[in-house]
Amino acid sequence: MDLQGTKEARTQEEGEGPLEAYGAGGGRSKEYHKNEGRDSHNHDDRSSIHPLRRRQQPFAYPHGARQSAPPVPAAVSRLREPSPSPEAISIPQELGLGPRDQRLLRKARRSPPVTKKTLSELDLPCIMSNINLRMDANFDRDLHFKPDLDGEKGQRKRKEAADYWDSLAAEIAIYSYHAATTDATTEEVESSDGTRRTFDPRLPALFETLQDVIKTLVPERDHPTIMQNLEVPLLMQQIRKGVLDMLTLAKWLAKLLKTHCAPMRDEWADSMVEQIEKGSQSQDPREIVNGLRTLFSILEAMKLDVANHQIRAFRVLLIEDTVPFLQEYFQGKMNRGSFQVEPARHWYLSVREQARRDDANAEARKTTPTAETEDTLKPLEALFRGISAQLLQFSPPTDFPETFLFDSERLWQLRSTVQNLINLDIAWYIFESYVNKHKRYLSTPEETYSTFRSRLWSLMEDGMDLENRIAGNPDNNDDDPDHRGGKRWTQNMRCIALEIARFACAALQLDPVVADEVIVPIEEALEWHLSNESDLFVFFQNSMRGKILATTLTAARRYLPLSPLAICESQRAPMSAALGPAAPQTGTAGASGSVSTSSLALTPQQSDIERIGMRLAHIGVLHWRVWAPLLYLRDEIAMVELEQPALA
Repeated sequence: MDLQGTKEARTQEEGEGPLEAYGAGGGRSKEYHKNEGRDSHNHDDRSSIHPLRRRQQPFAYPHGARQSAPPVPAAVSRLREPSPSPEAISIPQELGLGPRDQRLLRKARRSPPVTKKTLSELDLPCIMSNINLRMDANFDRDLHFKPDLDGEKGQRKRKEAADYWDSLAAEIAIYSYHAATTDATTEEVESSDGTRRTFDPRLPALFETLQDVIKTLVPERDHPTIMQNLEVPLLMQQIRKGVLDMLTLAKWLAKLLKTHCAPMRDEWADSMVEQIEKGSQSQDPREIVNGLRTLFSILEAMKLDVANHQIRAFRVLLIEDTVPFLQEYFQGKMNRGSFQVEPARHWYLSVREQARRDDANAEARKTTPTAETEDTLKPLEALFRGISAQLLQFSPPTDFPETFLFDSERLWQLRSTVQNLINLDIAWYIFESYVNKHKRYLSTPEETYSTFRSRLWSLMEDGMDLENRIAGNPDNNDDDPDHRGGKRWTQNMRCIALEIARFACAALQLDPVVADEVIVPIEEALEWHLSNESDLFVFFQNSMRGKILATTLTAARRYLPLSPLAICESQRAPMSAALGPAAPQTGTAGASGSVSTSSLALTPQQSDIERIGMRLAHIGVLHWRVWAPLLYLRDEIAMVELEQPALA
């Protein structure tokens, strides 16, 4: 189970195993992960939500099913066919079960898809020790768990669950048959193709699991009643005799669950009873299984409700404790040698040295005064320069430094956003160049750019705006391998070129039907500049570098004296509004540009860059508080500590 986004929320234990970030995948994600509304649990298989009913179902084990089956001759034993247990029961040929049902009876999973173990990640101790969750809590106010049924892993889980419930339906049909006959046998019988015709039952494990999970969801005072009504040996004895009253059991379960779950789950519980009743009346095993499936979906939803309530209740503690928790965790890993951080230290020292050289060169070339970074901020500025360089470079980095393990997904999202903005600048430049080449100029460039940007962005993001991407909700279906957006732009090249050509024809007052002589040169220029690290890309890359660094450092200055919670809360308000109309322009030594945060009426690009800078500053300041004393400034701090006695 995991936490979104997205992103996998795997609990990081104190063992010696390798560290993993759930986002490299949350993740976001789940098993359990963040996204959408608080109460949206996204049960993709709606059959587990909609009503199906049942009542008394006479299903029983065959007589003598508890006897041990005779040994299987060595000549007919087969690989992957586990030996039958003493509980094994036979598959009656008279039922006419198909090969798939027989295979599922023998090989499908033995326990329900929802168990106490699978839900254990939602327990409070696991929530409090989940590093991914602690980190995500700093960046997502609406962080919560939900089932993750997307992607390859989710599809595999859905198939395993479907196979389990199908096998249970066949098992119930066999119980009914054996309860109605007197010639049941547990002898090891083979079908015509030589496969074994016995299987180990699943209902005992289902009732045990049901008992265990419900006990985790209700107060201890109700446990005796649960033990009494879900006494597994008694239930199995009733099943073998064909006298189990499933409808009465379902009604009791619904009443119990409605007493302790949120009112929004009451209708779901009533649907479960209706399903059990319908199946009992019609003697349809699949309807009974639908009711049981709904029952376990309710239990999972209740556990999610509890976990999400705990996340909201402990959110402040999780955020404020982020830095000391991570420092203690990583220090322990480093002491045991299970987390190698020296490459990250060498990376930081190299970018810090490069920053010194860039500053020296800029000082030598400087002809006009430039705002300089305070000495106390220079070590942190070097960190921002190193990370922003990886966000801006044309080719994707192999990976971000290991110390950014739990921020890597956020950084990949920022990189994709930055690269899309550069591509957007290139497309706008191609449009302006074509118009200017024909001796025409835009009468309202700001309005035209805003419309141009909106149209191209909608083509690229299927309606998802840039703000949502920066907020940590990337398109999970994006299979661009370099996280640059290049593949999406390439796949939509013709549409983008056509859109640019339409804008050009409108600006030049040409026929609105775009001719090939207009679209062909635009498409060729677009394809070349998006596929190569051209001079045009380098120009916009450097321009973006200066703007992002300036905005990031402005935000970092504001965040440094704040607590983690205050930084988190500050993300809700635009930085320009927080600084006020009198805020001065901000520059950075060595940057090729500066951005003003003084205007409350920001252009679309300024607004984008401001949000990027705020997010990058948030990541960087928290990261610096954890790793500066542990790694980046370790030698300087040790030197100061050695000198202090001498000074005294």
